Amino acid sequence: MNIYHAGDLFDFKHLSGNLLLSDAIRKVSRGFYRTVLPQNAEGNQLRNTSIRNGDLELVMSCHLALFNFDGTDLDSGTVVEFMIAKMLDIPCVLLRTDFRNAGDQSVCGDPWNLMCSDYPRSLTVRIHAMNLYHQCGTGSDGLNAYLDGIASQVISGLDRVRAMPSLFHGDQEKAGEVYSWVVRACGNELDKLLTRERIAQIVKEKAELHLLA
Repeated sequence: MNIYHAGDLFDFKHLSGNLLLSDAIRKVSRGFYRTVLPQNAEGNQLRNTSIRNGDLELVMSCHLALFNFDGTDLDSGTVVEFMIAKMLDIPCVLLRTDFRNAGDQSVCGDPWNLMCSDYPRSLTVRIHAMNLYHQCGTGSDGLNAYLDGIASQVISGLDRVRAMPSLFHGDQEKAGEVYSWVVRACGNELDKLLTRERIAQIVKEKAELHLLA
Protein backbone atom coordinates (compact mmCIF):
# COMPACT_ATOMS: atom_id res chain seq x y z
CA MET A 1 0.00 0.00 0.00
CA ASN A 2 1.17 3.50 -0.84
CA ILE A 3 1.51 5.90 2.10
CA TYR A 4 1.64 9.67 1.65
CA HIS A 5 4.36 10.78 4.08
CA ALA A 6 3.91 14.46 4.93
CA GLY A 7 5.84 16.87 7.11
CA ASP A 8 8.32 19.71 7.09
CA LEU A 9 10.76 19.54 4.16
CA PHE A 10 12.64 22.78 4.36
CA ASP A 11 16.06 21.88 5.74
CA PHE A 12 18.62 19.08 6.04
CA LYS A 13 17.13 17.58 9.20
CA HIS A 14 13.63 17.46 7.74
CA LEU A 15 14.64 16.07 4.36
CA SER A 16 17.03 13.44 5.71
CA GLY A 17 14.73 12.47 8.59
CA ASN A 18 11.77 11.98 6.27
CA LEU A 19 13.86 9.84 3.94
CA LEU A 20 15.38 7.70 6.70
CA LEU A 21 12.00 7.00 8.30
CA SER A 22 10.38 6.23 4.94
CA ASP A 23 13.11 3.72 4.12
CA ALA A 24 12.75 2.13 7.57
CA ILE A 25 8.97 1.77 7.16
CA ARG A 26 9.46 0.05 3.82
CA LYS A 27 12.12 -2.26 5.28
CA VAL A 28 10.35 -3.21 8.50
CA SER A 29 7.03 -3.81 6.70
CA ARG A 30 8.91 -5.91 4.11
CA GLY A 31 7.63 -3.70 1.33
CA PHE A 32 3.96 -3.89 2.28
CA TYR A 33 3.92 -0.16 3.02
CA ARG A 34 5.63 1.99 0.39
CA THR A 35 5.96 5.62 1.35
CA VAL A 36 5.56 8.50 -1.08
CA LEU A 37 7.60 11.57 -0.14
CA PRO A 38 6.44 14.89 -1.64
CA GLN A 39 10.02 16.16 -1.33
CA ASN A 40 10.99 13.69 -4.07
CA ALA A 41 8.45 15.16 -6.46
CA GLU A 42 8.74 18.88 -5.77
CA GLY A 43 12.31 19.59 -6.86
CA ASN A 44 13.88 23.01 -6.54
CA GLN A 45 11.65 25.00 -8.88
CA LEU A 46 9.74 28.18 -8.12
CA ARG A 47 7.15 27.39 -5.46
CA ASN A 48 3.67 28.03 -6.81
CA THR A 49 0.24 26.46 -7.24
CA SER A 50 1.62 23.65 -9.40
CA ILE A 51 3.48 22.30 -6.35
CA ARG A 52 0.32 22.51 -4.26
CA ASN A 53 -1.64 20.64 -6.93
CA GLY A 54 1.04 17.97 -7.28
CA ASP A 55 1.08 17.34 -3.54
CA LEU A 56 -2.73 17.23 -3.35
CA GLU A 57 -2.82 14.73 -6.21
CA LEU A 58 -0.42 12.52 -4.24
CA VAL A 59 -2.56 12.84 -1.09
CA MET A 60 -5.72 11.84 -2.96
CA SER A 61 -4.17 8.95 -4.85
CA CYS A 62 -2.32 7.32 -1.92
CA HIS A 63 -4.03 4.59 0.07
CA LEU A 64 -3.15 5.88 3.55
CA ALA A 65 -1.31 8.89 4.95
CA LEU A 66 1.34 9.54 7.58
CA PHE A 67 1.67 13.07 8.95
CA ASN A 68 4.61 14.28 11.01
CA PHE A 69 3.02 16.41 13.74
CA ASP A 70 6.21 17.62 15.43
CA GLY A 71 7.15 21.11 16.60
CA THR A 72 5.69 23.69 18.94
CA ASP A 73 3.42 24.72 16.07
CA LEU A 74 2.37 22.29 13.33
CA ASP A 75 3.56 22.92 9.78
CA SER A 76 0.68 24.70 8.02
CA GLY A 77 1.10 22.82 4.74
CA THR A 78 0.98 19.48 6.55
CA VAL A 79 -2.23 20.53 8.33
CA VAL A 80 -3.86 21.46 5.00
CA GLU A 81 -2.92 18.08 3.56
CA PHE A 82 -4.34 16.35 6.63
CA MET A 83 -7.64 18.23 6.22
CA ILE A 84 -7.85 17.21 2.57
CA ALA A 85 -7.22 13.60 3.61
CA LYS A 86 -10.02 13.82 6.16
CA MET A 87 -12.44 15.30 3.61
CA LEU A 88 -11.74 12.15 1.56
CA ASP A 89 -11.92 9.74 4.53
CA ILE A 90 -8.34 8.58 3.96
CA PRO A 91 -6.95 6.58 6.94
CA CYS A 92 -4.29 8.70 8.67
CA VAL A 93 -1.57 8.21 11.27
CA LEU A 94 -0.40 11.33 13.12
CA LEU A 95 3.18 10.82 14.30
CA ARG A 96 4.49 12.89 17.21
CA THR A 97 8.12 12.25 18.21
CA ASP A 98 8.58 15.71 19.73
CA PHE A 99 8.44 15.25 23.51
CA ARG A 100 7.46 18.87 24.16
CA ASN A 101 3.88 19.77 25.03
CA ALA A 102 2.17 22.36 22.84
CA GLY A 103 -1.29 23.48 21.79
CA ASP A 104 -4.40 24.22 23.81
CA GLN A 105 -5.66 20.79 24.85
CA SER A 106 -5.91 19.19 28.27
CA VAL A 107 -2.98 17.26 29.72
CA CYS A 108 -4.38 13.95 28.43
CA GLY A 109 -5.10 15.37 24.95
CA ASP A 110 -2.91 15.64 21.88
CA PRO A 111 0.00 18.13 22.23
CA TRP A 112 -1.21 20.42 19.42
CA ASN A 113 -4.14 22.66 18.52
CA LEU A 114 -7.42 20.92 19.29
CA MET A 115 -8.76 21.70 15.81
CA CYS A 116 -6.42 19.00 14.45
CA SER A 117 -7.71 16.20 16.68
CA ASP A 118 -10.55 13.69 16.92
CA TYR A 119 -11.26 12.98 13.26
CA PRO A 120 -12.56 9.62 11.96
CA ARG A 121 -10.07 7.02 10.74
CA SER A 122 -7.19 8.87 12.39
CA LEU A 123 -4.74 7.57 14.97
CA THR A 124 -2.07 9.35 16.99
CA VAL A 125 1.29 7.61 17.53
CA ARG A 126 3.36 9.36 20.20
CA ILE A 127 7.01 8.48 20.68
CA HIS A 128 9.41 10.19 23.09
CA ALA A 129 12.27 10.76 20.65
CA MET A 130 14.91 11.48 23.28
CA ASN A 131 14.11 8.45 25.44
CA LEU A 132 14.16 6.08 22.48
CA TYR A 133 17.39 7.66 21.20
CA HIS A 134 19.23 6.89 24.44
CA GLN A 135 17.77 3.39 24.65
CA CYS A 136 19.12 2.53 21.19
CA GLY A 137 22.63 3.93 21.66
CA THR A 138 24.89 5.68 19.19
CA GLY A 139 26.66 4.67 15.98
CA SER A 140 25.18 3.13 12.86
CA ASP A 141 23.71 0.17 14.77
CA GLY A 142 22.06 2.52 17.22
CA LEU A 143 20.65 4.66 14.41
CA ASN A 144 19.21 1.61 12.66
CA ALA A 145 17.62 0.40 15.88
CA TYR A 146 16.24 3.90 16.48
CA LEU A 147 14.66 4.10 13.02
CA ASP A 148 13.34 0.55 13.18
CA GLY A 149 11.75 1.26 16.55
CA ILE A 150 9.89 4.29 15.24
CA ALA A 151 8.96 2.50 12.02
CA SER A 152 7.53 -0.47 13.93
CA GLN A 153 5.19 1.76 15.91
CA VAL A 154 4.14 3.64 12.76
CA ILE A 155 3.42 0.34 10.99
CA SER A 156 1.32 -0.82 13.93
CA GLY A 157 -0.64 2.43 13.66
CA LEU A 158 -1.11 2.00 9.91
CA ASP A 159 -2.35 -1.56 10.43
CA ARG A 160 -4.90 -0.37 12.96
CA VAL A 161 -6.15 2.67 11.10
CA ARG A 162 -6.67 0.90 7.78
CA ALA A 163 -8.89 -1.63 9.57
CA MET A 164 -11.25 1.14 10.71
CA PRO A 165 -14.55 1.23 8.78
CA SER A 166 -14.93 3.77 6.00
CA LEU A 167 -17.56 6.49 6.01
CA PHE A 168 -18.35 5.49 2.41
CA HIS A 169 -19.58 2.00 3.50
CA GLY A 170 -18.45 0.52 0.19
CA ASP A 171 -20.31 3.07 -1.97
CA GLN A 172 -17.86 3.73 -4.82
CA GLU A 173 -20.24 6.13 -6.55
CA LYS A 174 -20.48 8.30 -3.44
CA ALA A 175 -16.70 8.21 -3.03
CA GLY A 176 -16.28 9.37 -6.62
CA GLU A 177 -18.70 12.23 -6.03
CA VAL A 178 -16.84 13.36 -2.91
CA TYR A 179 -13.45 13.18 -4.61
CA SER A 180 -14.77 15.20 -7.55
CA TRP A 181 -16.26 17.79 -5.21
CA VAL A 182 -12.99 18.19 -3.28
CA VAL A 183 -11.10 18.68 -6.55
CA ARG A 184 -13.54 21.41 -7.59
CA ALA A 185 -13.37 23.01 -4.13
CA CYS A 186 -9.57 23.21 -4.32
CA GLY A 187 -9.78 24.75 -7.80
CA ASN A 188 -6.83 26.33 -9.61
CA GLU A 189 -6.51 23.63 -12.28
CA LEU A 190 -6.30 20.68 -9.91
CA ASP A 191 -8.87 19.08 -12.21
CA LYS A 192 -6.20 18.86 -14.92
CA LEU A 193 -4.34 16.35 -12.75
CA LEU A 194 -7.38 14.70 -11.24
CA THR A 195 -9.73 14.18 -14.15
CA ARG A 196 -12.94 12.17 -13.85
CA GLU A 197 -11.13 9.20 -15.33
CA ARG A 198 -8.26 9.51 -12.86
CA ILE A 199 -10.65 9.82 -9.92
CA ALA A 200 -12.56 6.74 -11.08
CA GLN A 201 -9.27 4.83 -11.25
CA ILE A 202 -8.26 5.94 -7.74
CA VAL A 203 -11.63 5.01 -6.24
CA LYS A 204 -11.65 1.61 -7.97
CA GLU A 205 -8.17 0.83 -6.68
CA LYS A 206 -9.07 1.76 -3.12
CA ALA A 207 -12.24 -0.31 -3.30
CA GLU A 208 -10.24 -3.34 -4.43
CA LEU A 209 -7.99 -2.86 -1.39
CA HIS A 210 -11.07 -2.77 0.87
CA LEU A 211 -10.33 0.80 1.94
CA LEU A 212 -13.85 2.04 1.19
CA ALA A 213 -15.67 -0.68 3.14
